[in-house]
This record gives sequence, structure tokens and C-alpha cells, in this order.
Amino acid sequence: MTQTHFTPDITDDFVKMHEDYLVPAIFAQWANRVAEIAEIDLGHDVLDVACGTGALARSARLETGFQGTVTGLDASEKMLESAARHSRGIEWQQGDAGSMPFEKNRFDRVICQFSLMFIANRVHAIKEMLRVCKPEGLVVLSTWAPLEHSRAYAALIELVRRFVGPHAAFKLAAPWSLCKPGVMDALLLTTGINEYECHERRGVAHFPSVKSFVETHLRLVGEFHELNEDARQGLLSAAAVELAPFLVSDGQVAAQLDAHIFVVSGI
Repeated sequence: MTQTHFTPDITDDFVKMHEDYLVPAIFAQWANRVAEIAEIDLGHDVLDVACGTGALARSARLETGFQGTVTGLDASEKMLESAARHSRGIEWQQGDAGSMPFEKNRFDRVICQFSLMFIANRVHAIKEMLRVCKPEGLVVLSTWAPLEHSRAYAALIELVRRFVGPHAAFKLAAPWSLCKPGVMDALLLTTGINEYECHERRGVAHFPSVKSFVETHLRLVGEFHELNEDARQGLLSAAAVELAPFLVSDGQVAAQLDAHIFVVSGI
């Protein structure tokens, strides 16, 4: 495949699946960890870049107290509408991560959770994060660790490649597009960042069943409704075998999902 970038189509179904399934299964646990590593404190002004439905912004809000502020920026109006329905006391702003509608040195913390890989011009986006962050502040970026750390997801991507096709597998693998060794280092150096910390953390994504695990991700990449019933049942039957090693006692899928969290300070 020659494609190097994928941005999902933000439909009503995508937003619903993201908030109802991915937030509780994945992003809520990571939001707390990213907020902790960002050392968000009372009175801080925080910007969550490409905030989606707001899981990280909500965690940040618990740390800033009423003395601080939290702003969530996202290009998708649909994502922001969902974010606003699920939280209070956060300012939601529609805008481009590569050209942010904020003045220089505005925020104490600028954070971006598992979204950088979906931004077309990542260099511009990181430069903008640096611009709007205060000189004594922190920019914190989280990306997924290499796919071999997430064997259940590697198996799912291969199943999708076999039963749905290479383009669907490419879209499903997009969250790991920045995980190869040296990729983030090169990206940060290109933006002028020479010093940073990288924190490695282990996580586990939980889905109620193999069927839920498979169908949620197919719907997120827009392929679920493209399959006929025979192909869908063939995929689910194969998945029941291939994903059996990742089942826990109650039938849930427990998929290891590790991350790298980059912290840039002294800007």
C-alpha cells in the first residue's frame, strides 16, 4: 500500500461508537494517565488538541479546579457536540490543529491524546502546540506503542485484511502509523524539539465479546455495512478462533494496548 495517512470520516455512527465503546474501553483509562504525566494542577489553563468527544479534557478538568480552564479543540463539529453533551465547565472550540485560533503563550499545558496520527500536517500541528504553550509549560503527546505490543489488534487487522481487504486493514492500522522506532523522534526533531521525555505505559482495552470487538472497529473504519452476511459470518467465525487467546473468564476480549507518552518542557 502506498497510502501514508488516513483521516476517518466523522459520521454520526462514528461519533456514537467512539463515545459509547472506545471511550470506556480505551480512552478513559489513558486520559487519567496522560493527565497525570502532564502534571496538570489547580489553576492551570489546559488545551486538549484534537479532543474528540472529550475524554482527556474531562480528566484535565478534574485537576485544574475552578481556578483553571480547559479548552477542547477539534475540527469536527459532530465530535464537539458529543463532547458538550457529556461534560460541563469546558470550552469547546472548533478549529484546525495546524492553525489554532489562540494567541501565543496562552496555555500552561497543551495535550494531545492518540490523535496526532490522524492529523495530515503533523509538523504544523506540533509547531502550533509549541506556539500556544507558555514558555514554562508542557506539551504532552501520546501515541501507541508498536503493534507487536498489541497482539489482539495485530490479529484483528490481519483478519480484516483477509476477509474485507487491504484498504480496510490499512484504515484499521492507522492508529499505529507513528509507532515505528524513530518516527516520533524524527517528527519532533523536524519541529525543532531537541529534548523531551518518553514515558512507556501498558494498558488493556476491554470489549464485551469477540463480536463487539470486531464489529466496533469495522464500524469505526466504515466497513461494517459493506460486508454481506456470508462475509460477516465468516469473519466472526474466524475471529472466534484467532482471538480466543485474548478472552478472559467472562467472555470479554482483553487486548493489550501499550502507549508512548512524550513530554516536551522548557519551550
